[in-house]
Amino acid sequence: MKTVKLRVKTEQGKEERCSLTLIEDFGIEDDTKASGGDRQLCLCDDAAYEEYISKNRGLCVTRFMPNITTAGLDYKDLKAGDCFRINGTEIEITGTAKKCFPECEFVRSGTVCQIKHTVAFAKIRKGGTINTGDEITDG
Repeated sequence: MKTVKLRVKTEQGKEERCSLTLIEDFGIEDDTKASGGDRQLCLCDDAAYEEYISKNRGLCVTRFMPNITTAGLDYKDLKAGDCFRINGTEIEITGTAKKCFPECEFVRSGTVCQIKHTVAFAKIRKGGTINTGDEITDG
């Protein structure tokens, strides 16, 4: 399991970065959405996210941005309370599956997009810096 892409939302917009600084019990440094709570980080399967974006359908193309995309992490087996380590940091899964927007074409047609169940949210239990390509281990 590893990190593939790292992103943050700043005042200038969405930015892909080579590293992110995770702040314990708060969120990501420079992230305009950082505010503590149960959704300090958003993780998503990289292959599912890239496939979804390439089809350019649904509201999440513009509204949704995972902070960390991953390879090798099995999202269907994740549950709240699961913990992982990334380059000395520690995160705890607080929830899985993203909420859908009622006005989305997938919701209106009664279907589900492929990223709904390949997303997890997490709290930062121990801060530090993570990098693209870092190994994700059970914690």
